Amino acid sequence: MKYDTLIFDLDGTLLNTIDDLADSLNYSLIKNNLKPYTVEEVKFLVGSGIKVMVERALNNMDKFDDVFNDFKMHYSKNNTNKTGFYEGVYETIEELSKMNIKMAIVSNKYHQGVLDICTPILGKYIKVMIGEQEGLEKKPSSDMVLYAIDQLGSKIESSIYVGDSEVDYLTSRNSSVDFIGCAYGFRNRKFLEELNSTYVIDS
Repeated sequence: MKYDTLIFDLDGTLLNTIDDLADSLNYSLIKNNLKPYTVEEVKFLVGSGIKVMVERALNNMDKFDDVFNDFKMHYSKNNTNKTGFYEGVYETIEELSKMNIKMAIVSNKYHQGVLDICTPILGKYIKVMIGEQEGLEKKPSSDMVLYAIDQLGSKIESSIYVGDSEVDYLTSRNSSVDFIGCAYGFRNRKFLEELNSTYVIDS
């Protein structure tokens, strides 16, 4: 087998988190007398971490600190209200584990958020989970992916990155690994094919 290591993005790849992200973002915007976004609009604000998401949502950065802090407070208590696996994901992770495929999660979501959400539901199968933290540059830098590969004792040439966005594609390129684009996530098949993904999957 060419690949023995899969590195997964989280939001839009393993978990459909968009409704909880949108709810917390809109809560913080409305609380600060700002206009909320539709779920479809929020899909194009995410991908580079929550700080960038809030920055993209604001026309006036004067309220950034208030909106950002309100978002973090609300999301920390409501990040699993509507979040769940995409159909077939959990079964796929189980099967990959049986095949002794090495797996990690690499996300621009803040590190504790990754652990809080993923450890209870995926910790049995995936031990390496990496989110935004000091000392590692966020995606699309290669830092987190290369760190994950090292933690797994794997090699770049036998690893592949699985994600759903242009940020994930650029991360794979910067890390010199192949890329699987998930067309069921926050971007569609046409978008991912135009990125020249190694593979595009619909489920």
